[in-house]
Amino acid sequence: MSYETLETALVEGILTITINRPSQMNALNQVALDELHEVIDEAEKSDEIKCLIIAGSEKFFCTGADITEVNKVNSSFSGYAFSRKYQECFGRLEKLSKPVVSAVRGYALGAGCELLIASDFRIAAENAKIGLSEVNIGAIPAGGGSAKLPRIINPLKAKEIICFGKPISGKEAAEIGLVNKAVPAEQVLTEANAWAKELAQKPPLVLKTIKEIINLAYKDIDALLHYEAQGLGMLADTEDFKEGTGAFLEKRKPVFRGK
Repeated sequence: MSYETLETALVEGILTITINRPSQMNALNQVALDELHEVIDEAEKSDEIKCLIIAGSEKFFCTGADITEVNKVNSSFSGYAFSRKYQECFGRLEKLSKPVVSAVRGYALGAGCELLIASDFRIAAENAKIGLSEVNIGAIPAGGGSAKLPRIINPLKAKEIICFGKPISGKEAAEIGLVNKAVPAEQVLTEANAWAKELAQKPPLVLKTIKEIINLAYKDIDALLHYEAQGLGMLADTEDFKEGTGAFLEKRKPVFRGK
C-alpha cells in the first residue's frame, strides 16, 4: 500500500515502517496516526508479517505531535480527544500480537518518545536525543508518556525527564532502562534488523502470549490514560497552553503566567 506520511517495506517477514515527513522533522499529524492504524491492521491480519521495525530518518526519528495541530486544540473536549487519539494508536502497537522494534536515530521527542515506549524492543543511537518536552509548550505528555514512563524507569528520573523537558542521550536511555541497547548511529538499523530477524524465527503464538501476559501487569493503565487525557483537556483551555504552542510556532521563548 502507498501512504502519504509513511514508507513501508516487507523483507523476509519483517515489515519496516519509516516515518516520512522530512519537512516537519517527522512530527506526527492526524494523517500519520490514521496511516499507522492501517499498517497495524495489515500487520495483524498478515501471516507473512512476523515482526515490525519502526524507524525515522538519520536526524529525526519523530519530533512529536505536529504543533500546527496542537496549536488548534482550544477546549477541554478537543484536548481530551486529541490525547486519546495518540493513546489509542500507540496502545494498538502495544497490543499487536507481533513484536515491534523501534530503531531510533536523531531526535525522539514528545509523541516520538511515546512511540518508542509503545515498542516492545528499542534500539537507539548513542547520540540520539530522547525526551518528553511538552512542559516547554505548556502541556503534558498525553500520548501515554505521563502514565507509562514512571512504570518503565525510576519514578524520580521520570519526573526529571517530564518536568524539565530536557532530552537525554541514547546512551543514558540504555543506562536507565528506557531502551534495550545503544549503539553507534550507523549501526542502529543493522542492529534493529538483527533483533527483528531473530524474533521472526521465534514461535509466533509464544510471542503473542508473552506480550499478553506482560500487558496484564499494566491492567489498570486505562484509568491512568483517561486521567492523562483529562489533564491535557484541562490545560488546553489555559492561557499558558496557547502561549506555549504559539511561541513554538513563532520561534520565541514563551512567557508562562500560571493562567
